[in-house]
Amino acid sequence: MILRMIPLVAVVAILCLPPANAVDPVRAQPSAVGEAFDVLYLADIRPVVVRFRFVANGKPIEDAWNPFVDALFTRLDEDKNGSIDRQELRKLRPILTLLTGQSNAQGVAAGVLNRAEFAEYLRKSNLGPFQLPAPMGGPAQARARRVQGGSNATTEELDQALLDLLDSNHDGKLSVAELDAAPAILAALDTDENEIITTEEILRRPLLPYFVVVGVARNPIGSGLDLVPLTRKGSDANLARSLLTHYGPKPAGTIPPPRPKAGNGPQPAIRPTPTVRRLNRKALGLSEETFAALDQDGDGYLDAEELARFGSTCSPDVEILFRMGALASGTGPAQVISPGQPPVTAVMAGRGVAVEVPGVRLDLLPPTRATLSPPPLQAQYLRIFRTLDVDGNGYVDTTEAQRNPTFSAIFSLLDQDGDGKVFEKELTAALDEVDELSEAAARGILSLEVEEAGRGLFGLFDANGDGRLSLREIRALPTLVERFGKNRDGGISPNEAPRRFQVTFSRGLTGAVAPLQAPLRMAGQSAPPPAIGPLWFQKMDRNRDGDVSRREFLGTEEDFRRLDLDGDGLIDVHEAEAAGKGDATLAPPPKPRSRK
Repeated sequence: MILRMIPLVAVVAILCLPPANAVDPVRAQPSAVGEAFDVLYLADIRPVVVRFRFVANGKPIEDAWNPFVDALFTRLDEDKNGSIDRQELRKLRPILTLLTGQSNAQGVAAGVLNRAEFAEYLRKSNLGPFQLPAPMGGPAQARARRVQGGSNATTEELDQALLDLLDSNHDGKLSVAELDAAPAILAALDTDENEIITTEEILRRPLLPYFVVVGVARNPIGSGLDLVPLTRKGSDANLARSLLTHYGPKPAGTIPPPRPKAGNGPQPAIRPTPTVRRLNRKALGLSEETFAALDQDGDGYLDAEELARFGSTCSPDVEILFRMGALASGTGPAQVISPGQPPVTAVMAGRGVAVEVPGVRLDLLPPTRATLSPPPLQAQYLRIFRTLDVDGNGYVDTTEAQRNPTFSAIFSLLDQDGDGKVFEKELTAALDEVDELSEAAARGILSLEVEEAGRGLFGLFDANGDGRLSLREIRALPTLVERFGKNRDGGISPNEAPRRFQVTFSRGLTGAVAPLQAPLRMAGQSAPPPAIGPLWFQKMDRNRDGDVSRREFLGTEEDFRRLDLDGDGLIDVHEAEAAGKGDATLAPPPKPRSRK
C-alpha cells in the first residue's frame, strides 16, 4: 500500500511559534498548578525528595480526582444518608479488586466517614490523585515489553561488544573522540537499514524472525528503587520503618515480608520489622541542618518517633511539573521547576526529565495519549472468564474461580444470587455498574510505574529504555562522558555507567491493565503506531523511534528543514504537533481507495 500524504507546503506555512525562551508563568508561581505530591526515594547516598506537580488540560489533577471520590462515595453509601459506615466500607475491597485486577487491597477504617473524611482516607491509602507502585514488601507487578528476537544478552556481553567496536585505543573506556566516531561505526551494523541499532546487530547475531513479549517486574523487592509516599502532616510510622529498614545495618539472609492482616479496604504495605531502632547522621547521609531539625532531643540519633516526622521538616531536592492534555503555546509536556544541587539534579531529557543521583538515573517520561487511555476492563475479564470456564458450561463455579486470585476475590460481588455460579451476564452487569467509576478513575488518578531500563554502557546509551539505539540516542553519545564520567579522565567505562530506571505515568488505578498473554508477531509485521503526534508523523516514523529522519520524510528537503525547528536533523513529535496547531489545512492523509 502506497502512503498518500497531503502537500507539506501548507504545513510549513503555519509555523509561527513563540520564541523558545518565552517565560513560563509556572516558573514564577509553582503553586498555581495545584497540589504538590512528594515522593521519598530511598537512595543509597541519602533519602531524596522528589516533588511532582500535574496539570490536566490547564487544571490541577486533583480537580479531576474529586469526581472519582464522589462516584465511589455514592456507590458505597447504599442507604444514601451522606456517610459510610464500617459495613458499607467492606464493599470497597472487592470493588477496587474489580477495577484493578489485583486482590491484595487490605485494611479497614473504624467509625463513620463523611465525604471529606472518606477522601482523606483514600489519600492515606494510596488512592489519591497520584499513586505510587507497590512498595517494598508488596507484590511485584508484571509489565509487558515487546522485544524483537527475545535477545537474552547479558550486560557484560553488550559492554564488551561496544568496547570492541568503539574503544579504538583499547584502554577500557570510551572517550569523546571515540564516541564522536560511533555513528559511522554503528551505522555499518544496521543490516536491515532502518536507522535503528539492535542488540542483535551490536552482537552480530542473526536477527530472529519474530517479536517476543516478555514480562518485566515493576519495582520488585530488591530492585534498587524504593519509593515511599511522603507525609507532610503529622507523623508516619510506616515512613520511619522504611528509613530504619533501608539505612540500618543489613541482616544476614533475607527476611520475608509479614503476611498482611485481613481487612476490607486499602492500606499501605507493612514493611519488615527493622533490626535497628535509631540512626545517626552518617547512616542517613543528611546535612547537619536537616538532621538537627529532626533530632529534637539532641542525642545525635534519630529514633522511630523522630524519623516519623521526616516529611514535616525536609525540603524537596528537585521539583518537576508534567502537563497532560492540551498544551498552551510555548509549553511542553514536562518542565523542571527546581533542578536541585549536585549530587542530586533534575535535567530535561527529550520530552521527559532525568533525575540523576550518584550511581542511578531515573528517566521520568511524561504521560502520552496511550498511557492516559482507560483500561479495557470488560475485554480482559471476559478473557479471564472464558479461560477459567474449563468445562465450557457457560459459568465459573467456586472451584474454577480458585485458579485465579483476582476472580476468587470478586466472586461474591459477581454472584448476586448466591448460587455459587458466575455467569457471563453477571460479570458484564457488575462491570457495567463500575463503568462510571472506571472512567472517573481514568480521568482523575495518575499512577506511577517503574521498571529497570538498563545497566552498563548499552543501558546508558539507550536513553528511552526500549532495547534499541535510535539516531537521536547515537548522536548524543559524546555528551555522556561529561555527565557520567566519574573519574574525570576524559572517558567513560562500563563501571561508571549508572543503573537506569524508567518511570512512566498512566491514568487510572495501578494494575488496571494486566493482559494474560501476548502473541508472537512476525518481524515483517510493523508494530502498532505510537499514539502521539499527527497521523502523518506516525506513518512516516516507520522504525517507531519517536523521530522522523530525512530518510523517512516524504516531503522535500526545504519542507524538512522548516519542520525541523531545532535543526538537529530529526523531526520529533513536539515539532510535528507544533506544525499543526491552529491550521485547518493540516489533515490526516486520505484513506486509500478500497479495491473492488
